[in-house]
Amino acid sequence: MRALFSKPWFIGLLILPLFIAGMIRLKLETDILATLPGEVPEVKALKLLRDGFAGGSDLLIALEAEDEFESEEAMTTLVERLQKRTDLVKEVRWAQPMEQQAQSGAALMAWALQNTDPAELKVVRERLEGEGAKVKLQQSLQAVANSLDAEKVQRASYDPLGLLDGLDASAMSALEGSMFGLVSEDGRFRLLLVTPATGVGNYKAAEAWLKQVKAEIAEWRGERKLTLRYTGEPAFQAEIGAGIEKDMSSTIGITEVLITLLFWAMFRRLKPLLWIQGLLMLSMVLTLGAGGLLVGSLSIMSLGFAAIVLGIIVDYAVLIIQEARQHPELDSKGLRRLAAPGIVAGACTTATVFLSLIFSGLPGLAELGLLVALGVLVGLGVMLAFAPKFTAGKQPPNTVVVTTGPPARHGLAVVATVLLFGGMATVFALVGLPKFQTSAESLRPTNSEAMDTLQWMQDRLGQLNEASLPILITGPANQLRDRVESLSVKLDAAVKEGLLIRQAMPTLLIGDPAAQVANREFIEWLLAEQPRLEKEVDAAGFAEAAVGLLRGVCGVWKPALAGPWPQDEANAAAAPVLGRLLATGARAENADMDKGQGVALASISLAGKPGLPDRAKLAEVQRLLTPETGAWVAGWETLGGALSTLVQHDLNQQLLPILGLISLTLLITFRSVKDLLLSVLLLGGGLGALAATMSLLNLGWNLASLAAIPLLLGTGIDYGIHILLSLKRTGNDIRHVQATTGKAVFFSGMTTVIGFSSLFFAGNRGISSLGLACCVGTLWILLIVLWLLPHWRSWLRAK
Repeated sequence: MRALFSKPWFIGLLILPLFIAGMIRLKLETDILATLPGEVPEVKALKLLRDGFAGGSDLLIALEAEDEFESEEAMTTLVERLQKRTDLVKEVRWAQPMEQQAQSGAALMAWALQNTDPAELKVVRERLEGEGAKVKLQQSLQAVANSLDAEKVQRASYDPLGLLDGLDASAMSALEGSMFGLVSEDGRFRLLLVTPATGVGNYKAAEAWLKQVKAEIAEWRGERKLTLRYTGEPAFQAEIGAGIEKDMSSTIGITEVLITLLFWAMFRRLKPLLWIQGLLMLSMVLTLGAGGLLVGSLSIMSLGFAAIVLGIIVDYAVLIIQEARQHPELDSKGLRRLAAPGIVAGACTTATVFLSLIFSGLPGLAELGLLVALGVLVGLGVMLAFAPKFTAGKQPPNTVVVTTGPPARHGLAVVATVLLFGGMATVFALVGLPKFQTSAESLRPTNSEAMDTLQWMQDRLGQLNEASLPILITGPANQLRDRVESLSVKLDAAVKEGLLIRQAMPTLLIGDPAAQVANREFIEWLLAEQPRLEKEVDAAGFAEAAVGLLRGVCGVWKPALAGPWPQDEANAAAAPVLGRLLATGARAENADMDKGQGVALASISLAGKPGLPDRAKLAEVQRLLTPETGAWVAGWETLGGALSTLVQHDLNQQLLPILGLISLTLLITFRSVKDLLLSVLLLGGGLGALAATMSLLNLGWNLASLAAIPLLLGTGIDYGIHILLSLKRTGNDIRHVQATTGKAVFFSGMTTVIGFSSLFFAGNRGISSLGLACCVGTLWILLIVLWLLPHWRSWLRAK
């Protein structure tokens, strides 16, 4: 048995089932919010906004026509078409014609009235008893005939009895926001909300469902000249999932092709190229299997790990080939013993730096670090196990490099060193350090039709010079109404002070069981008086539509009184609309809220543009929302500041431990303080040159690109270890080291650049900027390590 465990093939058979299980478990995570820290209040608010309310999984269809009439006609026929597809669509919501709005809004108005202040309904009853109804109807007729206020005329036309006088202005604002707000001011642009008939919990299901919906709409559209665009959760899921698949296949493929071309250009041999490709693929398969067991998913932020890993571990094979060329007399064991110290030291240092990212506040970045570290360690094992067997004693003749001529001179390197550090100092003095961008733009997709459509929708539905933001008010369900009322007072004061343009709070939409019990008497009275009131409305000369509100609310209350009373939001006739504004009970618990908690959705408008609020005023609003209010601004606009503070805090906490680990590894590897200081100078020069380049190009750090600092520390020190150890072995023979180990390090560095450059095309702006920073930083480090570092060491040793 002991003999079997010494066989690599037997060990491989034992671990094979684990890797297969990992591959089966591995899935693509398309949720952008899953890559962000769930404990941050602003992230919680976004998740709650999406998961806590009905409509969180809706598809938003934006439609624009050449005129208002054509837009309304197109939307009406499209709704009729989709409503027939009950296999695809559960519910549709749109800006309906006025008569349909009155019918669909009756349930909501009935709910608001039964939860309003009983004293207000008592006043309404007193006004309508006896001859009072005739007096009120005459007042409404005069308003219709003489008032110059269009809103007052409309109100008197559909509510001549004044039933809605029992609701205050803020409640009516919330009601109007619930029923309307899906059409632009010019009437040309309209929005349709489509709820899927079945769950679309993964991107494959979302993509298939969206394809069916689009096919149905394409058949309906025919020759109509319309603009139709799609956004919402299904569109984002389908788009991001397909993007991850494309990024994974294209980045790995492009990286492989470029590495192959580079290898052929430098070594001109086919056989090593084939086995290197085989070992790279084996390393990736094993890494994906291990990643599936440990992580379980690949997110939009971690999908670039494969290209990074390929760029790093191919270095180990090339370094082994280079040692085999220089020492053709060694067998595989001897070659492994010679090459292993430098490769192991570099791999362990690189893996340690990437592993430090698991302490990042961004789960997506932590996942990226873990997967890269796994890939580096797996690749280290694979290359040390197999590469010496493929290379020892099998190199072509005349591959040993023999350098001739005088020793390398330091003059040009001294000038370059002065220019490098002098240039950095000049740039920092004149331009300054790169600024840190606190916006959340780096977390958004790079090219996203769904995101562009969402922005277009906000522009068309919003006011040109203001930005609207959702507010979530949370707390115990039985205290939610009080919290909303208290916050409404605060925000009303903010409107008067000019901080806000407007605010809409769903105060009277929040259930009040005590008010319902007290208002039952009024409801029973109104049901009894309904025939009389309808006759008096008709006798006063109003149109048939004028009794629509009375009939609507009475039609809601009649069956409601026969059931459990008081009602809760889930059992009310208005539940479909209430679910979009309130979350209590099971829905709140499904959104990870504690039992007994609830949340209400409000909105504010402040100066700015759609999607771009005035940052100073937004900060003031956030200061108003103290913890005791239980209120958060739920928008990407507030996310950047919170996450940037967290990321900078993480960097400050991680940088010193990382530097400490690197220093310890270097001391163990070199057993020389001078070589340790040279390594620090190498890293400082590379990172400083990167920062100077970013300042000159007017580029700043963002939430994702800051991760380039620990990544460059890991990859940069790897190159330094190989060059310094080679210099140590050859007695600082610069020409020899540059022609041998330097050639391998150049190949290694360029493959790393290739790996990072593939991130340019990632579907996430942050990952793309991370790839750019890593590429530029790696190129600077390569320049220093291949040219200047050997001269620095030679000069120090000579001194």
